[in-house]
Amino acid sequence: MISMTTGNGIGTEPPADDERIARHLRETVLKQARGDIDERVQRDFPSDRFFAGALAPESEDQLDDPDDDLQSKMQPTGLGATVRVRGGTEGDELILSVNASVWVRVNPTYDEMVNRDSFVALGDRDEDDDGDSLLPVFERIDLDVPPIKIPASALQTPSRTTPDVVQERARDAFQTAFADAREYARENYDLYAETDDDDTVPTAALEDEESFRGYLAERAAEGSLVLPDWHASLIVGVMADEENGDDSTIVDLEIANEAVQSRDDAIYTIRDPTLFEVGLELKTTGDLEFVPFTFDPLPEDFRYNRDLWGHGRNCTVTAPERNDQEVNEEGVPPGRRAPDAAPTANRLETQFIPEYRQLVYESADRNVDASFEVLADLEDSGLDTLDDIAAEMRQYLREEYDTALEQYREREDWDDDPETGDLADFTDDRDAFEREIKRFERGIECLRQHPETVGRAFELMNEAMDRMHEFSGWRLFQLVFIVMEVPDVASREYEEWADVDWRNGSTEDHAEDADSPLDVVDVLWFPTGGGKTEAFLGVAVWSMFFDRLRGKDFGMTAWTKFPLRLLSLQQFQRMTETVMYADLVRREQSDIGSHPSRPFSMGYLVGKANTPNALTGYDNNNHQRYQGSSGESLRREAKVVPSCPACGADIEVRITEDDHRLTHCCTGSSFDCPWQSRSLDSGETYAEEELPVHVVDNELYRYAPTIIAGTIDKITAIGYQRKFAHLVTGEMTLECPIHGFASLGECTEKYGCPIDQDDFLDMARPVEPYDPAPSLMVPDELHLLEESMGSFDGHYETGVAELQELVEAGTTKVIAPTATITGFEDQVHNLFMRPAERFPSPGPYLRENFYAQERAETQRYYIGLVPHGKTHINSIIDLLFYYHREVQNLFRKSLNEPSQVLTGAVLEGTDTSAPLEADSIDEVLALLSYYSTSITYLLSKKDGDRLDQSIVSQLDTYLQEDGRPPLASERMTGGTGFETIMEVLDIVEDPWDEEADEQIINRLIERGVLEEDVKDSVLSLRSTLEASLNEENKVVNSDQFDIERASASEDTREALAWLLASRLNTITATNMIAHGVDVDRFNMMTFFGMPRGTAEYIQASSRAGRSRPGLVFNVAHPIRERDLSHYHFFEKYHAFLDRLVEPVPINRWAKNSVKQTHPGLFMGLLLNHYMYREGVGNLYFGDNAEEFAASVDEGELRQQMLGMFGNPDDHEEFQGDIEDLTKEALSQLRLDDEQWTSGRIKRSPMRSLRDVDEQLPIRSEYRYREIFETMDNR
Repeated sequence: MISMTTGNGIGTEPPADDERIARHLRETVLKQARGDIDERVQRDFPSDRFFAGALAPESEDQLDDPDDDLQSKMQPTGLGATVRVRGGTEGDELILSVNASVWVRVNPTYDEMVNRDSFVALGDRDEDDDGDSLLPVFERIDLDVPPIKIPASALQTPSRTTPDVVQERARDAFQTAFADAREYARENYDLYAETDDDDTVPTAALEDEESFRGYLAERAAEGSLVLPDWHASLIVGVMADEENGDDSTIVDLEIANEAVQSRDDAIYTIRDPTLFEVGLELKTTGDLEFVPFTFDPLPEDFRYNRDLWGHGRNCTVTAPERNDQEVNEEGVPPGRRAPDAAPTANRLETQFIPEYRQLVYESADRNVDASFEVLADLEDSGLDTLDDIAAEMRQYLREEYDTALEQYREREDWDDDPETGDLADFTDDRDAFEREIKRFERGIECLRQHPETVGRAFELMNEAMDRMHEFSGWRLFQLVFIVMEVPDVASREYEEWADVDWRNGSTEDHAEDADSPLDVVDVLWFPTGGGKTEAFLGVAVWSMFFDRLRGKDFGMTAWTKFPLRLLSLQQFQRMTETVMYADLVRREQSDIGSHPSRPFSMGYLVGKANTPNALTGYDNNNHQRYQGSSGESLRREAKVVPSCPACGADIEVRITEDDHRLTHCCTGSSFDCPWQSRSLDSGETYAEEELPVHVVDNELYRYAPTIIAGTIDKITAIGYQRKFAHLVTGEMTLECPIHGFASLGECTEKYGCPIDQDDFLDMARPVEPYDPAPSLMVPDELHLLEESMGSFDGHYETGVAELQELVEAGTTKVIAPTATITGFEDQVHNLFMRPAERFPSPGPYLRENFYAQERAETQRYYIGLVPHGKTHINSIIDLLFYYHREVQNLFRKSLNEPSQVLTGAVLEGTDTSAPLEADSIDEVLALLSYYSTSITYLLSKKDGDRLDQSIVSQLDTYLQEDGRPPLASERMTGGTGFETIMEVLDIVEDPWDEEADEQIINRLIERGVLEEDVKDSVLSLRSTLEASLNEENKVVNSDQFDIERASASEDTREALAWLLASRLNTITATNMIAHGVDVDRFNMMTFFGMPRGTAEYIQASSRAGRSRPGLVFNVAHPIRERDLSHYHFFEKYHAFLDRLVEPVPINRWAKNSVKQTHPGLFMGLLLNHYMYREGVGNLYFGDNAEEFAASVDEGELRQQMLGMFGNPDDHEEFQGDIEDLTKEALSQLRLDDEQWTSGRIKRSPMRSLRDVDEQLPIRSEYRYREIFETMDNR
């Protein structure tokens, strides 16, 4: 057999235990998919079961339509490779070896007949459920095809027909192989005999084994033994290599199954002439050699190896000896060296299950101590550490880039032109790294020059991180990034840091547009799971402390925005923990620990579909709805932090009576909770048990939380909510003694405030925000801001920036984390009208820079499959069945035969003679739990509906027929509620729940999988196992479990195996999990076809393998051209995923986009700017707006509206549209008689960036108006 793996890079040392488990599961599943198994196949036709690498025969039905393209994709009859060959003299040859297997029908044994119901039928047909026919059983035979030698001379002259000598040799080889297979079958197998009678077995024949043997003997005597009539051919074509024009030629080889299957054979499961596991091996002798094609989809770049060894049909083509994805002899991973120079090969292979092993990409050490503890004291050793890092960066710049350049220059295709060639690109990247060094050194100097503010904030930030995290310090790229950002943000306070000299020499587009470092958008790029969140949180926490130390005692410091609801929820929980620990540190400081310095707090801004907009209001009774037992479900739905970040206790959502807040309260003991035991300030907003969290929109406007996290859509609130100015421009002039910040002479919670309106100005305290605009804005997952949503967001982004500029509130620094980097300059320009800098810059090698490098350990295996002879959905079901069945087997073997597992004897795919590193079987059980949950990634909700139904109707039936527990499945889509999402993630992250496990056992007893009498014993054994593990799922004491396991009955041990394998173990999910779902126990993922974009695929597949080697099965749809294209270039595509990301489609100047956004930006200018100017009334009311429109300087307002859209000077048509729409809006304000201003404008302001439907005004009759207003306020 040809090896089915590529790029394993397996060294002499046995891999870690989790790697061995992953390889075993991969190998077991793939063997079942391709048919490389030793056991017999019962009930199914082999071609109905094995869907990978099979070449179907022609059917009699197909002969009428031989050109059926759909049929050829679903059940191909051929496998081929197109390769380039060069050279060759007389006597040289291309030697073709064909690998394949076949299956023959044999008689069932007596045991198989009487136990026929125990065999699982995975095919789409099963004619034998009546139980009285002869059970179909098949045995496998490896074909031994003699090598087919093709003379070099036959490959040098273009020809569309196969040379006669090749045809003859191929015919002889196949005839020999098939004859040998028939002889082997007759000699070794009890072959099935075909008779004139049907297959009905007489009852008497099943009385005992002897009677059955007699019956089979009679059949053999009366009938004829059944063997398929196998036929195959080799087709060889030779073409001139016109593209390259050298002495090479293009050779096309194809193996075709030419057997014909009769209708009766197919219907009655008699003969299966399919060829299985078909693979080709091509070798050259003498001077004849293979040379690669160029992988054209990959843009030319000196770091990338674009060599493609062949074009496969129903396979890929690889060169095992020239695999540039393997660790080389010196132990250097492929991402840390230059591609091979001028490669040729003498051996190629086809792979019908292509595979790519992605290696770990991790932070580099560089021999510096980046611990929080050291950096929390700059004077002692922190600054020295930063200086050491800068010195290491300088040394890396001097040494590593020169070494890399020497390697690249060895390649024949290297272009040394310093202006336009590879050398120019290399120099640009080296210069970009030098700019990073300058920025880092600039940050160190800023820390040094301002020790009481900038430096102290840095120390306090590190102190907070040290208390919060279990790990001890920063990854290098995180620390360098934070220090780089320090002077940029500090320039809001200290003008000497406002220069942008460090950008000199930047080759980024729009480089000349930066007047200040605050104008530059820093795009933070690092592979998914690498720590981007911690990096920008470090900047945010430093900024929080810096704000307090420089006198900004309240107001928003950072605004983080996320395109997806789940992403914002998970990030909010992480940020809440960070903010709480930072506030504990703040409270210990004598100068900023108490009033007037306000507590650090978090705000969640996502909209009323998830959390209420307000608790009080005109005809708004939310305050009552959320109270008492009747409001319990509403409060539960509003819970966004499930457990206390400080102590882990459950969170309870409560509603406060006086100040009308929806609070998150820790239910733990104040003795155990660091947060509850904090020192409280006089007039403290938050009660002892209350987390500093705000989830009601109106709460955010009246408390201006330090960090706000929410969905990107809420930026549209500037068009309908005047209090948004509290957050982005600091338009807060008063503070209500009960309800927080206020403006325009009224309480922000005016409908629930007991202070009379006439008395409010006397009772409220004046406040004056300092430098009010947020220091930071973080649009996370930047690449998701695309198409119309990106265009609309771009308009609103510049709109907010214009509002800040109009009142000199300050410029907000934008940090844009992203997992994909293609075309980032254009995207940033379209979104923010600002220049961009990428961090980190490209290193000297593909997967190495100063901050991080590739390591020779597996991150995840990508495995490509195209189902043939089986529907797409059924192949997914089969993979899930094979996978979970083997997980169940491993749990069972671990408990019943621990020595076989600990010695490694049962783990395929690795050296089975090497023992595991684990000392006890509970360690293995803990590791297996990381592989017990699978995810199937869906491209549409409709696919999910079908798959969920098939899991219940098919997959659970397979497991039940095999005497196994069913799967416990959940679904995660855009329609899944917050509470369900958090429950699912909690279960997967921490499956140890005694009550839940008891419920699982009860269900298994009800289904007959377990007996009632094992319940108590299995619960006891389960508790002992849990006691042997700590919170990190590591074994702390295995002695007691070993004793109890050894003394338990086999039924009890099996029951525990079924329990451990039956916790939530399969999830069907759409793209809502592609971002922000960081769960260590997601290590198996199946793709239901190829996602529409490479960025989505990268993000989604990275959910698997975050801390353990992951398995990603990409099951391509056999008739979708895009899926097949990715399959045929599988290894190359996955080696360079990041480079192949499609540029983000976004155009802020898209035609008609201004018509969508103009109403919101126009209203935003009125509500969040003009309404706060003296003498302007309440512009929500149409009459006031009419007076405003009559008196405003129309030319000035038009200029401001142009500013809201980013001053599109170079787009005259767009500029004209803005001016016309502004003029029209002013006219409507003057002439319409609607009560509300927004009703006078032709189109209502957008409520969401997805709000693109044509609007139809609906105006209620007077008597129904209150009903509509009440519904709108809920």
